[in-house]
Amino acid sequence: MEKILDLLNKQSFTNEAHNTCTKNGYQTGNIIDIFPKDLLKEMLPDDDFHERCFHIHYIEYLNGGYQKRHNHENTERYSFIIYLNDSDGFTYFEEPIDEKITPERGRVLIFRSDVNHGAETSFKNKRVLVGAMDKL
Repeated sequence: MEKILDLLNKQSFTNEAHNTCTKNGYQTGNIIDIFPKDLLKEMLPDDDFHERCFHIHYIEYLNGGYQKRHNHENTERYSFIIYLNDSDGFTYFEEPIDEKITPERGRVLIFRSDVNHGAETSFKNKRVLVGAMDKL
């Protein structure tokens, strides 16, 4: 996790949250190119996920930030979330998953991109990487 955070802290990104489902937060465009291949493999160690990944963006929620309900069914087959810190602001998934997930540093969630999901309000500066695998 420290390698990821160090890499992110060295960058200067443009906030693109105004065109997204991120509300009261900071979101980048695709930053996959800043991650060396060996780090991608550490981040997504199962199967060949690191090779199938084509997009990663960074989100930092400000006080009261949240993620509107959405899905990624038109862009990729699978999505993932990597939690960069312990926080509030559960990630929720609708059917067929129908669960709320607590943000825990280092946790990786991989899910079908057609599942509607979002994030409840965060007051603890939640930070995540969100990515895409298997481009449609």
